[in-house]
Amino acid sequence: MYFQYKNALVHFKRKGNIHGKTVLAVHGFTENANMWKGLSKALKNDYDFILPDLLGHGKSEPTGEVLSMEEQAGMLKLLLQRQGIEKAILIGHSMGGYIALAFAELFPEKTEAIVLLNSHPFADGPEKIESRRQGIRVAKQNKNQFLATAIPSFFAPYNREKFHSEITGLITDSTRMSTEGITGALLGMISRKDRSNILFNQNEIPAAWIISRDDPLIDFKTFEQKASEAKNGLYFRVMDGGHMSYLESPAQMSAHIEEFLKQLK
Repeated sequence: MYFQYKNALVHFKRKGNIHGKTVLAVHGFTENANMWKGLSKALKNDYDFILPDLLGHGKSEPTGEVLSMEEQAGMLKLLLQRQGIEKAILIGHSMGGYIALAFAELFPEKTEAIVLLNSHPFADGPEKIESRRQGIRVAKQNKNQFLATAIPSFFAPYNREKFHSEITGLITDSTRMSTEGITGALLGMISRKDRSNILFNQNEIPAAWIISRDDPLIDFKTFEQKASEAKNGLYFRVMDGGHMSYLESPAQMSAHIEEFLKQLK
């Protein structure tokens, strides 16, 4: 299914039980709605899944040069409105977590809960910003080269050979993205702000933080310490494997998410 957001066509799927609570599942950078196939199948009897392709990803078009987290959140709000949904639980993987936090800040009345999966609430530091800018330079020269280098690095080092065929499939799938989609998302991540307060210091919106012990994109010990200092009832869980938990640790991922969702009243 498609709908119009500004100057872009946006693709999405709706699966599961339309009488259950709505889960708006937001994929990460270079991914698309298909990443949620396992989770939506496992929980199809209890939840109504809205599965969009983000702007510039999958079958959705970009809206401009910079695809900010706020722009993506505005698109998600309109999607819910078009589907007649007042409130949703947002689950965001990686960049999808940044977008879920932006959505919760901008539209708290539409946010029932948030789940950050292999994600975090912090803004980019100087080193990460330069890494993303280098990614932009490479992508503009050869987007396929950028994707072939970036995607394997998301997996735990010891899983890269094990998941060789899956990695090849992800690279092939992501090459359908336009260069503008890739660079727009990178620019959007660079420009995002710190939203730690939403995850750690408020009680109005229930929050979960689920990360992987060997995620090569994070400092696990620092994040574990941050979670222990949270001043709210943060649900914090740790999985095995790397950044791509839906492939590396799917059973753990689904179990933790389901446990958190069952706690919501």
